[in-house]
Amino acid sequence: MDLIRFSRDVENVLRKVATEFDQLSQPTEDGALWGFELEDDASGFVSLESNQGTLDVPTVTISLSLGAIEEVSREDLMDLLTINGDLLGASLTITPPLGEEQEEFLMLQTKFVASEFSEDMFIKSINSLMTQMSIFFEAE
Repeated sequence: MDLIRFSRDVENVLRKVATEFDQLSQPTEDGALWGFELEDDASGFVSLESNQGTLDVPTVTISLSLGAIEEVSREDLMDLLTINGDLLGASLTITPPLGEEQEEFLMLQTKFVASEFSEDMFIKSINSLMTQMSIFFEAE
């Protein structure tokens, strides 16, 4: 799969669906990364990964931000590990340091084979993540 060409498809979907988006890394044969915002105040990332040498199957990861990790106590992180096991087709992760402030973020994400990516799949993934956010994290 030509990831550079495929990255144009991702950008076309983000143009249609997202309120705003930024390309955070230039597309290469290894992948690309975009940040996005949605109308309902959700923000996150779409990453395209080649997975060469590991899975050897390109994947897309869609992530929604739950906030900066510095705002989460150790006790809350332990509780989140319990919730992680209850998530359906999603998982929690912490980003490496990002941006000028080098912040780490707690993310709710889903990953699937890149060949399945489409506007419909993006919307379904966002809806699933948003639903799980409201179920599992509203009281947090």
